[in-house]
Amino acid sequence: MSLDAIPNGLREAIENDLQPVRPLHPVWLRTMLAVAILAVVLASVLAKASLRPDMDQLPMWLSWGCSVLQLAFGVLLIGLALREAVPGAGIPRGAVHVAAATALAVQILVGIATSVYSPAITMPGSGVTPGIGCLRHETVMALPTFIATLWLVFRALPLRAPTAGLLGGAGATVASDAVIHLLCPVANLSHVLVWHSGAVVVFMAIGWSAGAVWERLRWRRAP
Repeated sequence: MSLDAIPNGLREAIENDLQPVRPLHPVWLRTMLAVAILAVVLASVLAKASLRPDMDQLPMWLSWGCSVLQLAFGVLLIGLALREAVPGAGIPRGAVHVAAATALAVQILVGIATSVYSPAITMPGSGVTPGIGCLRHETVMALPTFIATLWLVFRALPLRAPTAGLLGGAGATVASDAVIHLLCPVANLSHVLVWHSGAVVVFMAIGWSAGAVWERLRWRRAP
């Protein structure tokens, strides 16, 4: 169709709707912004907190090594979330499922290995109090990076906002758990599975829900 064939009314409506658009920065640069926030939060926590008392019982690959692995994987998930947010650059659904499952599996496997090498510390009461404490700490640590990631995701106008939100939630909590792993003195597997893995699942669900709400509001505002 030539431009002359476009009705004048339609042409005027399009011209009146045109607005300048701010260019979107590359995925790697936007990832670095989220990672910078993550680094500040985690570094401030490590500077003030004491390492777990059984650090000398854990081999280097399980203590610092697994923390570095979790941190790297969390950054990767954040990068995937920001790539998914760019229209036309999304990742395959199968890759999303693999990434989400791997995020949870990495966290669980680290907990299993830790429980094998370190005896569980007996906590008074039912264990709910220390569990809530870990969940609260992980939430506080993950929240700034999670909010920044969602903001960057929504600025890119994703076509699958819930998927991007899920990946962002997984990345923020897996990266934060890299430090929780170095601090939490409770090594029994039930604690890790319920409270540490639970935090990952909760943030993934919140990210998915936030994306779904944003997507619904976006289409409601559309003319």
